[in-house]
Amino acid sequence: MNNNPTSRRSAYYEAKLPLFAVDWSKSLSQRGPGRIAVGTSSDDYGNRIQILQAAFLTEQQPNGQHTSSLDLHKVADASHAYPCTRLLWDPAGKNISGTGPELLATAGDFLRLWEYSPDTLSLRQISLLANKTKSDYTAPLTSLDWNSTDNSLIITSSIDTTCTIWDLTTSMAKTQLIAHDKEVFDARFTAGNVDVFASVGADGSVRVFDLRSLEHSTIIYEPPSPPPLLRISTNSRDPNLLATFAHESNIVHVLDIRSPGAPVVELEAHSGNVNAVEWAPNQSNLLATASDDCQVLVWDVTSNRSDIALAYTENSEVNNISWNSKGDWIAAVSGRGVQAVRLH
Repeated sequence: MNNNPTSRRSAYYEAKLPLFAVDWSKSLSQRGPGRIAVGTSSDDYGNRIQILQAAFLTEQQPNGQHTSSLDLHKVADASHAYPCTRLLWDPAGKNISGTGPELLATAGDFLRLWEYSPDTLSLRQISLLANKTKSDYTAPLTSLDWNSTDNSLIITSSIDTTCTIWDLTTSMAKTQLIAHDKEVFDARFTAGNVDVFASVGADGSVRVFDLRSLEHSTIIYEPPSPPPLLRISTNSRDPNLLATFAHESNIVHVLDIRSPGAPVVELEAHSGNVNAVEWAPNQSNLLATASDDCQVLVWDVTSNRSDIALAYTENSEVNNISWNSKGDWIAAVSGRGVQAVRLH
């Protein structure tokens, strides 16, 4: 699965600026391999979000054999002054078959909603939601998650210690709560649930909230003198499984909400700092991780052990990853490029 850097790279797209945010459309009803949204990450105000159309193609290898691959080509882009901390396609994907617009959400200075039209290949902002608390200061958003059960709900996390549940039908905040003692870096809904979400932040804890009972949260992981936890991924099939990693750490912690206090499994094969972690969309045992060691690892995780199912090596640090809807491709962001990696 390693690249040959001396040959033309298939299933690859390179932007003019460094990339960070990435999401592969998740609708199971889509035609073909779907679309990938990416966001650039530059210190100036000239950032972009770009839509890449994936198309199947057949390539002839030097030995004469033909193999199937993907072509990634940009079909639309739009200005996004600040870098995206996260972007996501609407998980419902009702219009992803190719007729009618699709929705995309981005987090950064604000929560923004976008409409992409595959008919006109146009991308336009349709809504801007400001994360204001008691003051007029708008705190930057560190991440977002789109509820897969009710696609009118989006959760955002912020450096102002809050998480906000947005109701897209009213374009208003449905609930805002102080979630951590310090900055919140990520928040995700648990599988099949509109009320339960988990979050991580600079205080080094993993917290689980139930919107039906906001008087308290459950701290399921908080080691002594913990380093900040940067990202969390909730399992798409099992609402009890989470995965997270700490700042400047090569270890991924797999947690079970039913067994708080300590990880059920720790994944320690990376030789560099972990940058991203994402559970597979359709198998509860598969987890992908990306690291400064230039690798994407796909783990087969069970209750008491883990095995590396697949490994892919890039030419530089891998900063982000996203699965496709069928779980047989992963988009890996490294430098200015995004590489689609086939698992099987």
